[in-house]
Amino acid sequence: MSLKEAIAKKVVKASLRVMFKLPSSLPIPVSFARTGMEFGAKLFQPDNRLSIKKTTLGGVSCEFLHLNADAKKVILHFHGGAFFAGSAATHRAMASELSARSGASVYMLDYRLAPEHRYPAALDDGLAAYQALLALGYLPQNIILGGDSGGCAHILNLAIRLRDKGVALPAGLFMISPFVDLTLSAPSVTKYKHRDPMVRAYALQRGADGFRGDIAANDARVSPLFADLTGLPKILVQVGGEEILLDDALRLAEYGQAAGVAIDCQVFEGMWHNFQMFNQVLDTSSQALDKIAVFIKE
Repeated sequence: MSLKEAIAKKVVKASLRVMFKLPSSLPIPVSFARTGMEFGAKLFQPDNRLSIKKTTLGGVSCEFLHLNADAKKVILHFHGGAFFAGSAATHRAMASELSARSGASVYMLDYRLAPEHRYPAALDDGLAAYQALLALGYLPQNIILGGDSGGCAHILNLAIRLRDKGVALPAGLFMISPFVDLTLSAPSVTKYKHRDPMVRAYALQRGADGFRGDIAANDARVSPLFADLTGLPKILVQVGGEEILLDDALRLAEYGQAAGVAIDCQVFEGMWHNFQMFNQVLDTSSQALDKIAVFIKE
């Protein structure tokens, strides 16, 4: 690691602890948390080569980003935000990087959020959006589901629902820092609670409880880590080596491989939750996005 990269990592981690991790430990109103995330996202600028427009997909609000509107490959992405925050706007920069690096178009979905809209609202939105892509003429083998943090639970649930309904599955899924076990009982949640500069279990628990409602936290409907993963398409997982959700990623890879799913789990040592969002200042983040782009192209 270069000296410049090491210094940049220290600065980013220190900033996250103050601007993101500390506020997330407080019982602030959901509306304030959402506004704060929207404000913080303005620090990241999307690639100016892309066309970005607001639209709908299957009746669900979203942003459509592309270098080439006629691109055959398309990413349907579910943003993170612990089920209760985040939007297409907060993840616009990430979406632009995914599109610019892979050449695929991206639909960043503004699915319904908890606690106003509990399970299965977001899943229903995802199914409507996926079916709309098929109606638009996209071939299943050219559709990739993407997600980060809580968005990974949504895309995994969507793939499972598609399989169970007999709908043609997408080519693959990529997951960034997956939050797929709402029990938050894995050892890494405690082991890395001080090292992860971005996420606290309190905020994740708060969002998870609002999302699941009366459904038990270990129910596979809301914690798809415990679902039957048989027959799902290829999955790429990326996770930071020092984030509290590390075990979610490692166990997902273990369970998926046991079910016969081709899963590549990439662990980036010394990195944290959703570190890919910091590609404009960190080479490691940029390299991770390049690996996702390779997965999409293949």
